[in-house]
Amino acid sequence: MIAVTSSQAIWYLARGTGAVSLLLLTTVTVLGILNVVRWSPPATPRFVLQRIHRNVSLLAVVFIVIHIVTVVVDGFAPIRWIDTIVPFRSAYRPLWLGLGAVAFDLLIAVIVTSLLRGRLGYRTWRAVHWMAYGLWAVAVFHGLGIGSDSKQLWMLALVVVSVGAVAVATILRVAVGWPSWTPTRITMAFGALSVPVFLGAWFVAGPLQPGWAVRAGTPASLLPHTATVVAEAPPPVAAPAPIVLPSTTSGQGTTQLHPLANGLARVVIQIQTQDAHPLDIRVVLNGRQEGQGISMTDGSVVLTPPKGAAPYQGAVTGLDGGNIAATLSDGHGDRIALTLALQISAGGSTTAQILIQAVSTGE
Repeated sequence: MIAVTSSQAIWYLARGTGAVSLLLLTTVTVLGILNVVRWSPPATPRFVLQRIHRNVSLLAVVFIVIHIVTVVVDGFAPIRWIDTIVPFRSAYRPLWLGLGAVAFDLLIAVIVTSLLRGRLGYRTWRAVHWMAYGLWAVAVFHGLGIGSDSKQLWMLALVVVSVGAVAVATILRVAVGWPSWTPTRITMAFGALSVPVFLGAWFVAGPLQPGWAVRAGTPASLLPHTATVVAEAPPPVAAPAPIVLPSTTSGQGTTQLHPLANGLARVVIQIQTQDAHPLDIRVVLNGRQEGQGISMTDGSVVLTPPKGAAPYQGAVTGLDGGNIAATLSDGHGDRIALTLALQISAGGSTTAQILIQAVSTGE
């Protein structure tokens, strides 16, 4: 087991703000429907409900922005700033992250038209405001398709409550909103009844099934239990020029703990040596989270030399406290034994004493 003290606040904040954002969007959608049908609790003026609707809308925007910022800043998944606005172009779960970008774009459109309502006119504003229904639905699919907590009971309960609340509010809108069965009324009634059924069937056949992370588009490098598989590419016609690695050196870097679903976690250690020609070392450890660390099940190491030399890759062969042992190969016959003695500080800052021994050479 290796213990780390790196702060997990950003990762937990990203998860928490995502769940709260869904709850706030649901509240905004329900309050919007109730405002349309002119419903309010007994002895409560309608302007109170309208004021709550506006304030909750602003609060939802704040939480969504925090959610977006923390997801990008966390850095665990390769999500760029542009991916939060331009949909379906991300390297990480492009469809499901893209739905989040679509929801954010729709939110921006609703906000802008609300601010310009006096200039646009009521009909134009209302037409754009109808997109709030689509925004909420897209956000639900985004959360279930990409969220690390989709299988957690509390998240499932949140989704069931959210979908049920919007469905009931929509049925109320259909029941009292029009004097006759217009096409719009029929469409909303059909949607209120069919969307929960479709959502439940899709969720059971999709995110609840094994292998969803792969089918959703998670890069192989982020999947648990795949770090020990090291694919050695066929040797090129001309092998890279050999480089002499130091037998002992030291380095500095960071250690980060990334909790995953179902009690699993990943530790990522980045070290750069302090030589004239520095080496970059990346260690990935997978296992089950225990307190501020993990009990490792597998791990991998990549040592990247300078000057364009071939990187050394291999599996972790030993883990004892802060000492990590690994056997690495450059794919051309050179194999080395690497030992790291780590000192991890409270903020995740890490120093390492490094020992490199030749096992075999390709000469």
